[in-house]
Amino acid sequence: MPRNTAPDNKDLPHAAPGVDAQDDTAEQGLPTAIVSLKVIEALALAPNGLGVTRLAQLLGMPKARVHRHLSVLREHGYVDQDPDTNQYRVGWQMFLLGRACTSRFDVMSLAKPILEHLRDQVGQTVVISTFSDNEVVVIDLLRGTAPVEISLRPGTRFHHNSVAQGKIALAYGAEKLRRAYLAQALPASTRHTIVDPDRLAAEIELVRRRGWADAPEELYIGINALAAPLMQANGELFGTLAIVGSIHYLPSTPDPAHVQALLEAAAQISAAMGYNGKPTR
Repeated sequence: MPRNTAPDNKDLPHAAPGVDAQDDTAEQGLPTAIVSLKVIEALALAPNGLGVTRLAQLLGMPKARVHRHLSVLREHGYVDQDPDTNQYRVGWQMFLLGRACTSRFDVMSLAKPILEHLRDQVGQTVVISTFSDNEVVVIDLLRGTAPVEISLRPGTRFHHNSVAQGKIALAYGAEKLRRAYLAQALPASTRHTIVDPDRLAAEIELVRRRGWADAPEELYIGINALAAPLMQANGELFGTLAIVGSIHYLPSTPDPAHVQALLEAAAQISAAMGYNGKPTR
């Protein structure tokens, strides 16, 4: 997979793509980048999201200008839009950026002893991911000890229907996320990827009943993953914990010991984040 690299500052364009050149200097002489940051800041302070009109009022800017910034930010993952309400909120890319900029709440540091124990138990790569409306986003991982190593990088994204982590997001995330995802065309990564909405809905129900998900050869031929939910103190889904490995080590009928080790590790990490066992679904 290609390495994600950030360009040097000297290589960055003066204005973001999609923003008019006349917007280089925004309201009160603010540069375009600062306007975008103010848009993100306003959304970060509004947990339920904001519409364009309200956001423009808060920032004291024309709606058209605010909408241009939102469009660019959404294109690059810094902003998401609720398909039901059209409200905007901060996106997954801001989560990754926040994780890189602060050590106040680092899930990997919090969970490291648990992850190391799980990795040593199963010998496979262990991955923590978060999610957006349409994708799973890898946050971090511990590489396995098996002869066949699966290579992933933080920031790597996968469609929900092609990975075990995505099935967890659909099963334990918000109902509106499930409805919106099942209503769209489902992309195929391999011939095993679930692309039928009814079949995916049935799979989601199965995941809810047993508390874990798998996806044998649904993303790549020869690769499988087992995933379990990571819950926050407020009872909402934070993300997923997954074991990823060769189908030889993680067969389509998984080892019950691997499943149990995964569920125990996920429960321990959720408890460390303050989860008391009461989901909000």
